[in-house]
Amino acid sequence: MRATRVRTATLLAAGAWLCAAIAGAEPPSVEHQPVPCTVPDKSLSVCASVTSERPVARSRVYFRAAGEKYYSFVEMVFGGLSFCGTLPAPREGKVKTLEYYVQAVDDQYESTRTSTFLMMVQPTCEFAPVEKDATRTAAITVYATNKDQGKKLSDGFQSAGVSFVPVVRK
Repeated sequence: MRATRVRTATLLAAGAWLCAAIAGAEPPSVEHQPVPCTVPDKSLSVCASVTSERPVARSRVYFRAAGEKYYSFVEMVFGGLSFCGTLPAPREGKVKTLEYYVQAVDDQYESTRTSTFLMMVQPTCEFAPVEKDATRTAAITVYATNKDQGKKLSDGFQSAGVSFVPVVRK
């Protein structure tokens, strides 16, 4: 009987310690080198290093043409060293600057995000983050963040190879 009580007390103490450790854990850390420019009509890849004491549940790139009201987002995929997301190509003459940020969430819904960065869209860019994987550029899924975005991708971006997921009205 005494052994059972000791075992129960030990398990309860371990559970309490685990709960305290989880509650005290920091949200994920996101490290991203801002991308200063890109070229029009080419899908682009945005990558970030995401670290966390707990499993990373998701990381996303939120983006919009400068001046638009709402952000859209793409999911990022872990590629061994970092998480990367493929954004649709900004259309020449339609988008001059992209606003974007990276957000990560762990399995306890703790989240963090980078600052908002500006990426110029210009005819030439020395280190343009052009997506080189044709399978990724042919299968981009963009998610709306507001029902007022409608049912299609903003006209500022190429829609070829892009699936747009609107916010469902209730």
